[in-house]
Amino acid sequence: MQAFNLPLFLSIEENIFQNLKEKLDKQFDNIEKKKIMVFTSNGVYEKFNPEFENLQFQLDNLSIYFVEVSSYDVAVEVAKIISIEDFDIIIGIGGGKVLDTAKYAAYVSKKKYISIPTILSNDGIASPIAVLKTVKGRAKSFGCKIPDGILIDIGIIKNTPEFLLMSGIGDTVSNYSALFDWKLECKYKNILANDFAYLLSDTALNMLLYSRETNIRSKNFIRQLAQSLVLSGLAMDISGNSRPCSGSEHLFSHSLDEYFNIDAPHGLKVALGCLASCILQKRDYSIILEFLQRYNINVSPSQLGISKETFIDAWLKAQSTRPDRFSILNTINLTKGNLEEIYNELMEAIN
Repeated sequence: MQAFNLPLFLSIEENIFQNLKEKLDKQFDNIEKKKIMVFTSNGVYEKFNPEFENLQFQLDNLSIYFVEVSSYDVAVEVAKIISIEDFDIIIGIGGGKVLDTAKYAAYVSKKKYISIPTILSNDGIASPIAVLKTVKGRAKSFGCKIPDGILIDIGIIKNTPEFLLMSGIGDTVSNYSALFDWKLECKYKNILANDFAYLLSDTALNMLLYSRETNIRSKNFIRQLAQSLVLSGLAMDISGNSRPCSGSEHLFSHSLDEYFNIDAPHGLKVALGCLASCILQKRDYSIILEFLQRYNINVSPSQLGISKETFIDAWLKAQSTRPDRFSILNTINLTKGNLEEIYNELMEAIN
């Protein structure tokens, strides 16, 4: 049976950063005596300088590590320092690069890890996966463990750029095609999907898909988005892999990253991939498209800087990014002509 761990605590509310010492007091005995390393970026530190200075004043044994490059080598090197110097708790405060570096360093050094995202752009805030750069800057997903604690400050999140919130929505929406691909794999390989992992991923999707909130900056919507991303992360931990939230749509996104260096938010790329995957899966994608349009989330290839040629080539190369990942791509014969039709259909439908 697959072993998994739930976070020890989860808090989604306002003013968490201003009262972080108080939050830590409730979760750890003698927090003042704990040796803490905070991972963050220069930009985040400057933006929230008063909060960081207050935390440093309250906790004498706190050190700050600035993440300049989110790479495997950096995470492992810092893990050595953490182990040698006997740090007790690792806290990541920032975006995906900061959190993934902190998460993997904590995993390697076997220390408690707390995730404090300053953006909600993907499900990495709670997933057991760290995406780090390796040889020649190529990104690779490394298995690790989910955070021991997750603190999400609604006040911080609601003031982030709108496209980052849209990216988080897009990443959750991609569960729609990922779950279909997972079931497809189970059918072809005669294996069973983890029912609870499937349920969590499906719940994460439906929580947003049928939300009555119309303003993505409202407190309720941000809380729903945060809960959805956390549920997706837990689904991956329970299943022991990223299958509940990653299928052919993610292979398409990986291909865009690895072969074409498309500089667009991950969540928007997988949302576009989800629509295309639905066509390949012979499913109606109108519910997904209508949902995205409700929040003015434009995932048109042209909007994301993806030409017709890039779109076609990215799909043709998608399977090569993760050869072991079974999806609809394993059951069909992709052709340039077929992919051109899909591109034209989506351009018309989205625009």
